[in-house]
Amino acid sequence: MHKITLAAALLGLSSSIALAGPTVTVTFKNQGKTDVRYQVIGKNEIETQANASPKPVSVVPAGRSDTYYIASPLSPDVNYAFVRYTDGARQCEFRTTFVNVPKPGGLLNNGVIPKVPQWNKTATGSGGAFCNAEITYYNMATLEWSVEFTMR
Repeated sequence: MHKITLAAALLGLSSSIALAGPTVTVTFKNQGKTDVRYQVIGKNEIETQANASPKPVSVVPAGRSDTYYIASPLSPDVNYAFVRYTDGARQCEFRTTFVNVPKPGGLLNNGVIPKVPQWNKTATGSGGAFCNAEITYYNMATLEWSVEFTMR
């Protein structure tokens, strides 16, 4: 009985791994003169934190950075990271998304619908914060990408 349970658990784990979207490497840089806090508010930010490894640090000191990886279990064609940093009055909201969009025009000879990968990023500041998002790398074979979020 234990072997069947273990096999079922491993099968479930392997199927969830197979569905994971490409990993995004997030580097947050605090280029300001004060420490900033990582803040989780909305559903997408909660899911980003849950899918992050290691978890983002709660405080990033002035002049320092934090790097973490996010892989969404939703689909092999989707991943995202929504994060927010604040020093009280100033705040930056960062987003990066990946979606592998079906290409119009029908099937390939082998019956597969071709897809077009799309990577996006945004940075929205408030309270006088300067916020920037830049995609620094992407891999067309694995679809993984890296993004750098900067707050000043």
